[in-house]
Amino acid sequence: MPYDRVCAAKANVPHVPEVAVIRSIHILFSSLLLLIPASPSAAQRGAAGPPQTVEVIENITLIDGRGGPPVADAAVVVRDGRIVAAGPRATIDAPADARRVDGHGGFLVPGFIDAHAHIALGPLRLTPTDSGVSLGMDPDPDGSRITLRLLLANGITTIRDPGGPAERTVALRDSVAAGQLVGPRMVVAGEIIDRTPFAGLTTTVTTADDVRAEVRRQAEIGVDIIKLYHALTPELTGAGIDEAHRLGLPAITHPMLTTWTEAAALGVDGIVHILGWSPRMLPEGKRDEFLAMLGSTQFMYGWLELADLDSPEIRNAITALVEHDVILDPTLVVFERAVRGDDVAITGNAALVLAPPALVANWRSSFRFDLGWSADDYRRAREAWPKALSLTKRLFDAGVILAAGTDANNPWIVPGESFHRELELLVDAGISPLDVLTIATRNGAMAAGLLDDTGTIEPGKRADLVLLRDDPVAAISATRSIVWVMKHGTR
Repeated sequence: MPYDRVCAAKANVPHVPEVAVIRSIHILFSSLLLLIPASPSAAQRGAAGPPQTVEVIENITLIDGRGGPPVADAAVVVRDGRIVAAGPRATIDAPADARRVDGHGGFLVPGFIDAHAHIALGPLRLTPTDSGVSLGMDPDPDGSRITLRLLLANGITTIRDPGGPAERTVALRDSVAAGQLVGPRMVVAGEIIDRTPFAGLTTTVTTADDVRAEVRRQAEIGVDIIKLYHALTPELTGAGIDEAHRLGLPAITHPMLTTWTEAAALGVDGIVHILGWSPRMLPEGKRDEFLAMLGSTQFMYGWLELADLDSPEIRNAITALVEHDVILDPTLVVFERAVRGDDVAITGNAALVLAPPALVANWRSSFRFDLGWSADDYRRAREAWPKALSLTKRLFDAGVILAAGTDANNPWIVPGESFHRELELLVDAGISPLDVLTIATRNGAMAAGLLDDTGTIEPGKRADLVLLRDDPVAAISATRSIVWVMKHGTR
């Protein structure tokens, strides 16, 4: 697809990172409690590291994140923020001086990992120009702090942030690590590298040398990953992947001009979103029809509507992801909330009162992915929606490594609350709750490059743990029944 067609279409379509060419009462109260400012002593404890204690968590069923069956009457020993033993209680030799923590018959799981949470997003700004619309994003420091607290309150102990202002996002990561801010551990990208201007969010590039220079700039700032975007051709995507790997950084992408198959062959480490919007992943006879939608927000569901999941294009893409060990986070929830954008359950979600106020106001006034949709558009989108679930299941069945991500803070995506909905949608796709728990923990750690340190409950790992009241294997919605959250040994 010619680049000038992409830019011309995108100039007239409101969008933000990743998504445009781009209930429980328990959760509400838990989140509200974490919105209370941290006391100095709590901040000092965070800065000093995990507590120097030994605890044995018992009277629990253990779900360790490795995919095996739950272990009843289990125990986990935590020393100085690390797991030193985990398994059936009868096999655990707990130190005599260990502090006993009664799990009251609950279910202990690894800390959840949101593989796609934007921490530094602010309200979208659309400025009319002679050539169309200029896109920009305003900073929202209060929104970042609120987001971090909400995520942790919802059991998310680690996140991967796939794009934001590099210096701000790295500073947020480091402030959390130092205990100056309350929130999950962060693995972060910087500005999204693309050919389309978006002030405050992307760095615009034209040549392979531009791409490489931007990767080097972000590496010097201290990012953990490199994010490549829609309008990069295979040549530019390849340059970004190569330079990132040369510097020891993983690269992820939401490709459009580059297909999943091409990105995998180029060595990309991760692909984000179940909807790629690449015309060349559609049957040849459907591509022009999709291109004609790019001047409106109907393209959001149009790609899915036109896709043939049995086509060689899709089959080859799935095979490539498996062969190259590419990790994909579907972010089903962000698309579901566009498809159901006319539903008061979405726009009137009680959890919205906890989300960053400036962002919610922006969603209500001017920015949403279903902007301008008619009743017929919602009908068509809902009819196409099962394909998103079906494609997700096909990826899983084929052996593609899936991680759980939400695309917070995009329209109607309340940080934390939306993660539990993402898990429910993965079960709706036909994946078992036990497998979804692995996706939400171990696979998320893989996506973040932290599997050696977190993501499962086993000796040597960080004590990132969540105690649930109800059984998430019986019903995945039980991930919302959070009793407490432990991050690096601290509850």
